[in-house]
Amino acid sequence: MVLCLLVLLCVFTDGAGTLQWPEHVLCDTSQTQLTYTSCDPFQDVGFTINNCPVRQSGKTNIKLKVSLLLRHSIEELFLSVDVSAVDHGVEHHLFMYPETLCLRSLQRFTFCGRRRGELMNQDWPVDLKVELKGHYKAQLRLVNQDADLIACANITLNLK
Repeated sequence: MVLCLLVLLCVFTDGAGTLQWPEHVLCDTSQTQLTYTSCDPFQDVGFTINNCPVRQSGKTNIKLKVSLLLRHSIEELFLSVDVSAVDHGVEHHLFMYPETLCLRSLQRFTFCGRRRGELMNQDWPVDLKVELKGHYKAQLRLVNQDADLIACANITLNLK
């Protein structure tokens, strides 16, 4: 038992001894690398995509799937996405995108109204214009009506 705990601490800690979730690779091709880590200290979040974005002119259609076990109920749910470009190790803030996903009077998605302990699985179509190249970072945060953190992910996109 003690050995298992030590192994888990080694796997989920950085060099400073801080607990952190592992980096997940969504795609890794010669043109695109897309990874994420959970920034929620209590649980990891699961993302999958149906295909890797390709740097080309036009749009790339991706289906993003998010899965997590709810630690808090969702009566209202708010999304924020904060996006930065990274140039020579320096982050340049590009934009912040807020979106209300659920309100008590407006249940836009099937996960609206879910209760603590239920599994949230949701597919989202995402249309990306990936004509640019470079290194981008985004933080995605979902909070409920009580400001409880539902999910948090740090996403990194490298377009070569």
